[in-house]
Amino acid sequence: MSLYTFISNKYRMNSFITVNKFLATSAVLAISFVLLLGPTSMTMNVFATTNTANQGIGQSQSSTQLGVCVSGDGTLFSCNNLSDQNQANSGNNAAAQSGGNDDDDDDDGNTANQGIGQAQSSNQNALCVSGTGTFVSCNNLNAQNQQNSGNNALAQQGGSGSGGNLANQAIGQSQSSNQGSGVVSGGNTAGSGNNANSQSQTNTGNNAAAQQGGSGKGGNTANQAIGQSQSSNQGSGVVSGGNTAGSGNNANTQSQNNTGSNAAAQQGGSGKGGNTANQGIGQSQSSNQGSGVVSGGNTAGSGNNANTQSQTNTGNNAAAQQGGSGSGGNTANQGIGQSQSSNQGSGVVSGGNTAGSGNNANSQSQNNTGSNAVGQQ
Repeated sequence: MSLYTFISNKYRMNSFITVNKFLATSAVLAISFVLLLGPTSMTMNVFATTNTANQGIGQSQSSTQLGVCVSGDGTLFSCNNLSDQNQANSGNNAAAQSGGNDDDDDDDGNTANQGIGQAQSSNQNALCVSGTGTFVSCNNLNAQNQQNSGNNALAQQGGSGSGGNLANQAIGQSQSSNQGSGVVSGGNTAGSGNNANSQSQTNTGNNAAAQQGGSGKGGNTANQAIGQSQSSNQGSGVVSGGNTAGSGNNANTQSQNNTGSNAAAQQGGSGKGGNTANQGIGQSQSSNQGSGVVSGGNTAGSGNNANTQSQTNTGNNAAAQQGGSGSGGNTANQGIGQSQSSNQGSGVVSGGNTAGSGNNANSQSQNNTGSNAVGQQ
């Protein structure tokens, strides 16, 4: 066994959670769309008959830190990495579209793409090589926080063309942290080679769409998603010629809270397109921790892994669909999913006593009071 290795995932979620986790991932992928979208663009022309609105609000933060210390003597308070990232959004996307009424065969429809995305990424690596002792060095500390209260709001009225109404709405939050620390000390090692990560996400924003079909054949389609994703990877290795205390530990805390909802109201027209609503709320957390300690003397409070994950959702999926005189009918697909995974591995080799070392502790909590509700006529 090497000093530390990330152990492979030994656990698999059941198929239901996998499907719902896909909903979370799909929503978070909207972040890439938002960040690439650029400024809001809208094309509306009363003579031409196609309305297209692309609206995006995006926040992105990325940090890369590297600390390397090589000392023939001792290493003291050196090569530590600290990252603090914070994002808050209260802005909204709002659009109203009315389809054209010409009688040619063009796609006289309405299309709206609305996205709110927040993304944070942190990569930290520290390496210490000391001829004698190492004290409070080569530690990594990362804190990430995201808050969104912005909404996506849309109203669409179809015309006589074949394009119909199409609404794509997404709110996504994504956090990623990678931490690696290595310490090689000829003497004692204390308070060194530790990784600590804290991630928090809060969303109160909603997706809301109202669609009224026209006489065309395009129908109404609404795709709505809210997703939160957190990922943490931690690895620590300590080799000490003397005693090892409070070193080579990994600590991870992840919290997700969503109160946002997806709401869609669809009224069919005289066309044959019908009403379709796809709604999803997903929360996903993953943690991988690996620690290895080799000590020539005593080992105390070292080589431990601690993970805490919490998910709370009170958001709902709600759809009201009224069919028109066309042949399309009503279709609603709704899902709420929560997923957590933790992998921990620890190895300790000590020439003396071993106290409070090589332990793995994991705490996972999921709470959902959200509902799926649909009314179809």
